[in-house]
Amino acid sequence: MSKVITHILVWNDERYLEKLLKSIDVQTHEDLTIRMLDNGSTDDTVKYLQEKAPHYIVSRNTKNEGFAGGHNQLMKFTLDHLTGEDQESTYILIANSDMIWDKNIVNNLAKALDDDKDAVASQPKLLRAFGEITDEEGTTDVLQSDILDTTGIRTTKSLRMSDRGAGEKDHGQYDDRIDIFAPTGTMMMIRLSAVHALMEAGEFYDGDFFAYREDCDLALRMRELGMKSIFVPSARAWHYRGMFGAEKQTWLQRINNRRGQRPFFAALSTRNQLLLLIKHLHFDLALKILPAVLISEIPRTFYGLIFESMTRKRLLEIPGLFPKMWKKRKKLLEMRNVTAQEILKYVDR
Repeated sequence: MSKVITHILVWNDERYLEKLLKSIDVQTHEDLTIRMLDNGSTDDTVKYLQEKAPHYIVSRNTKNEGFAGGHNQLMKFTLDHLTGEDQESTYILIANSDMIWDKNIVNNLAKALDDDKDAVASQPKLLRAFGEITDEEGTTDVLQSDILDTTGIRTTKSLRMSDRGAGEKDHGQYDDRIDIFAPTGTMMMIRLSAVHALMEAGEFYDGDFFAYREDCDLALRMRELGMKSIFVPSARAWHYRGMFGAEKQTWLQRINNRRGQRPFFAALSTRNQLLLLIKHLHFDLALKILPAVLISEIPRTFYGLIFESMTRKRLLEIPGLFPKMWKKRKKLLEMRNVTAQEILKYVDR
């Protein structure tokens, strides 16, 4: 049986942990290891884990190192503690902490990779969970909805990536097991052999991204190496998403959704999309999609510069980060083994 090592990064997530841990406890996959890292929580997250699941905690940060930095620490811990595991039948499951798992999700994701030796990663069907306080003691009533959260990453011709199916009611329209552009960072399973191939200067995720769109950067790195990812509709979980909206929106809807986002996250998302383009928009790809990129990014960038002070501050960081991104860009170009056309064949699929 395949071995699955699960990485869960927690940050001020006490309210989610009871249902997460209960859903982990009933998993049907036999060879499952859980590793959690606390990313500088200031609530009672660590206290709760120490009482309920102390055997899952591998480390605690004194400050928030970001989604990318925290998961890189977990990945380093796992790679440093390998004891002869088979590279092809050992899988890393990366999962958010604000989730409820179906009891068969780990087994179904692993079996999909067992059955398809060409695939390096598998993506579950994620639906949205909604919770609300129902009494004075803080009891939370959770709705595991039939609204889709994501069925994987898809991309437009401008390299703007989104969650496939987000916001749609699930009535089986995404129930075919297919090859997708890439899995999301919310929850994905990946072969250990692919992890080694994707490491970039000792990092799995690009630490300079800190948080947001680091999974989009990883998606492009996977595509540039010709790595196949599959969507597994029988693997399901429910996700409480902090930033969300329907996948298909008008410009007015996008602006309204953006105004509802926390400025810190909107700023990082805007900056990181431009960092992604610096890293991945190579000449042959630019020849095919540059007009679409400019139409997409110029309005967003100007909006952030004019109306969002925190976004303006983040955008001013780009010149300082440019040399590092350019160095990574050159390395990626050396490693790339597919054509621009092969990357773009997944556009709007």
